[in-house]
Order: sequence, then C-alpha cells, then structure tokens
Amino acid sequence: MQALLWLVLGWLAAADAARILAVLPTNTKSHYAMYGRLIDALAKKEHHLTVITHFPMKNPPSNVEEISLAGTIPELTNNLTKQQYSLKPDSIRNLEQIMAECVHSCEIVSQNPEVRALVSSTKTFDLVIVEVFGSECFLPFGKRFKAPVVGLLSSVPLPWVNEQLGNPEGTAYIPAYMMGYGQRMNVWERFLNTAAVLWAKILYRNKSQIPSQVIADRLFGPGPKLEALAQNYSLILSNSHFSINEVRPLVPALVEVGGLHLDNTQKLSKELKRTLDNAQEGIIYWSFGSMSRIETIPREKLSQIFTAISELSQTVLVRLNREMLAKVTNLTVPDNVYAMDWIPQYKTLCHPNVKLFISHGGLLGTQEAVACGVPTLMVPLYADQALNGRAMSDRGVARVISLRGSTTDDWREAFHDLLANNRYKENALRLKDMFLDRLLPPLETGVYWIEYVLRHKGALHLRSPALDLSYSQYLLLDVIALSIAITLMIVFILHILFRYLCTRCVRWWPKEVILEKKLLRRNISLFLWIYKVKTN
Repeated sequence: MQALLWLVLGWLAAADAARILAVLPTNTKSHYAMYGRLIDALAKKEHHLTVITHFPMKNPPSNVEEISLAGTIPELTNNLTKQQYSLKPDSIRNLEQIMAECVHSCEIVSQNPEVRALVSSTKTFDLVIVEVFGSECFLPFGKRFKAPVVGLLSSVPLPWVNEQLGNPEGTAYIPAYMMGYGQRMNVWERFLNTAAVLWAKILYRNKSQIPSQVIADRLFGPGPKLEALAQNYSLILSNSHFSINEVRPLVPALVEVGGLHLDNTQKLSKELKRTLDNAQEGIIYWSFGSMSRIETIPREKLSQIFTAISELSQTVLVRLNREMLAKVTNLTVPDNVYAMDWIPQYKTLCHPNVKLFISHGGLLGTQEAVACGVPTLMVPLYADQALNGRAMSDRGVARVISLRGSTTDDWREAFHDLLANNRYKENALRLKDMFLDRLLPPLETGVYWIEYVLRHKGALHLRSPALDLSYSQYLLLDVIALSIAITLMIVFILHILFRYLCTRCVRWWPKEVILEKKLLRRNISLFLWIYKVKTN
C-alpha cells in the first residue's frame, strides 16, 4: 500500500513537472554559485532541465541533461588585481570589458555543435532561463521554443535591465552599477550618476546589442530584434536585497533574491575546523574571490599588506597558493598567516571565532559576511565592488581601502579600527537580522516565482505598461507641453479680456474726470521740471 502511495505521488509530481531550458554562457564561478543553486532546487522539484553550462554536475540526476561547455573558454581569473593605469575611467573600462567578455562567450557558445543541434531539434520546453548580464544573444531561444523567458541576474539591476523591464531609474538617489556612490548624493554626484547611466546604455547598445544581434541571427536565423525580445521577459531574479543594496522601486517582474546562493550544507575540513577552533585571539579571513588571485597583487603593495598583518595578534586565514606566491613575488609570508588553496567561505565566516573579513567587495562575499554578522575591510577591484563597499560603509559594518593608493599605515589603522571598535560588530549583527528576516528564504522565493510564471503561462500580467510608452509619454513631455499650451492660452484669453474691459472702462468714464486726470499729469510734470532746474 505504501509503495502504491509513493507511486501515485511520484506520478502527480511528474505530471506537474515542467521542461526547462537553462542557458548560462559565461564562465564565471561566482555567477554560477547563484545559478547552480537554483538549478539544483528546480531539479529537486522534479522539473526536467536541459542546462547549457561551463560547470557540469559530477553526478547529475536523471531529470537533468547537460550540454557541457567546460574548457571552451578560459576561466576569468588571475588578472584583476594587477594595477592598471589609463586615462579612461575605471567605470567605462570595466563596462567595456564585461561586455566584450560576454559577447565573446556568445560567439564561442553559439558555435558549439550541441547548442546548434538543440536550436534545430524538435524538443519542446515550457520555460527558458537565460543569464542576464553583458549580452542577450540567447534570448531568441524563447521565441524558438515558444516559451516564456526568465532571466537570472547576479548583481543589482543594471541600467539596461531597468530599461528592458520599464523599471524606474531614480538616478537622483539610486547609484549606478559602476559608480561607488551612496544613496545621498550631492548635485555633482547626481550629475555624474545620471551621465553614467546614460553612457552605460549607449555602450550596451553599441558594444553588446549590435554584435550580439549578428551572433543571434547567425544561430537562429533572422528574427525579432534583441531589444524587442528583451522587453518581454516574464521575470528577472536579481541577486540584490534592499537591506544591503539600494532602496529602489521595483516592477512586479523584477524580484530580489539576494543571498540565494547561501549554502548551509558546506562542511569544514578537520584541519580547517581545528585552526578555527584553536584561534584564541580570533581569526581574520582574507579572500578576493574566485576571479581575483591575491598572489597577483604587485609585490610592493603585497609587502605593505603583509607588514601590517604581521603586527596583528590574530591568525589570518588566507585563500592563497604559497608556491604561486613564491614564483610571482618571492615574498615571505608572515608567521600568523595560515594559507589554504580552497576554503568554504560561508561556513568559515559563520564560525564564532572569525572577527574580520578582508574582501574585494564582491556581492556574494558581501552577502555571506552580512549573513554571518562579520565586519569587513573592503578593497574594491572591479565592476560593482566599489558600490558594494560604499553601501557597507554607509551601514557602519565596513571600512573601504584602495589597493592602489594605500600605504602600510592605512592598513594598520584600518585593522585597528575594525578590530577595536565594537560598533562595527554591533552594526553587523543588526544588519544580519534585517537581511535574513524574510517571508521565505531567497532560494525558495526564486523557485516560487519561476513556478508562478509556469502556472500562469508566462505571467504577462507582470509586464509593466511603461514598456508600451514612447520616451515623451514616459517622461510626461507631452503632458508638460500640453500644460504649457493650456497656460499660454489662458494667459492670452485673459490678456484679450482685460484689454477689452479697459477699453470699455475708458469709454464709460465721464469727460470731466478724464480732463481732470490730464491736468493733474501736466501739473506733476511741470513741478518735476521746475524742481530739476532749481537743483541745477
């Protein structure tokens, strides 16, 4: 009887299961930390998934089919901590690099034989999931399979994403992705922030959409423009949350799931657990993420950091390859530094002995530090890291230091402030409570909204009507013009009316009164002339 019950339940689950295509073309581990968690969760809900990915599962379940891209694109790493000097602003250079990398990924993935075979196959899908970042070349998969499209965004909403969803920009108080501003900007910062958003959209149009359109037309054949398809997302899940990112208006099709990647199943190795447990003075954990190797920091700068670290009483746990460090810099690692090639970051940060996190300001690491209530010393290197650093600094849980312009004294002072001042820890614990206080955990929220789109056949009712307005209508320029026209017409009518009334009044006045007024004016003029002569 019990076996029969399980068989019935399994049949019901299979009946509700959807066929989902997930296209994840960029070779970035930090992005896939979010996407992979969602893919796993959907697979556990018995949905049938076809996943195009650079990070295939070791033992995929029977309901997951993968098209592996592993090895087709070099991993983006080892080059971001090297100091670069250029007349071009970092924000523009970073955006151009992101778009170039994403378009390159499109080019490589679109030439994959299995991907091309999928395009021409007779398979059917109920939903298409695509990565939203620096290119939208695979959006036509939705059109090809006549399926709604859900986007996964590993950052805060990008300027072009806001435009695609009809989401308000709010440049007066919402800092742009590439600008390290807070939410309270002065007039000059608001000017630069607005200019940065406009410039980002222009760059995206010319550096991403145009070349991506060529790739898409080559893969799928001529079809709708990518910018038109991008205005028909059913949903975008954004890896952000108002407690740690900006307070902003959101259309229903843009849902925040910041912290979706947090994995409570991580395990500490015996060696690492022993090191954390035995650290009587506490642990400082230092990592620059999966894309930025600490070993590639310029020798002089790394020497300054090591000097400041060597003066600390705490054990400094570093994600570091000693052999690579010796080859690149030939520096001696301080005695209080404990180096490991790989560290389960979230589990480590949540250990009670961890007192401080030295981070590059990546969004995933920032969310992990917040979820564990750990103060942070942020060293922004790339993309949105300056924005994240400013957000954490404004909330009183972090200090921000520049890798390029810092000295040993700067590092020494920052360490002392963060470790000795209790307010950073108190603020971090308060922020932790706000970040984790939600109706549903972020992973369950993401799964719920994807299944919501499935249940409601694309959920077209989530689409903002703002997308159907022209710029003049959206910005109310036509209303302003109509208001000016009505105001001018009223002024003109009043002018005509007053002229008419004044003319009639002059005609109605008695002649004696008019004569007296003329004589009075003459007498006043004569008096003023006599007075002028006498004074001369």
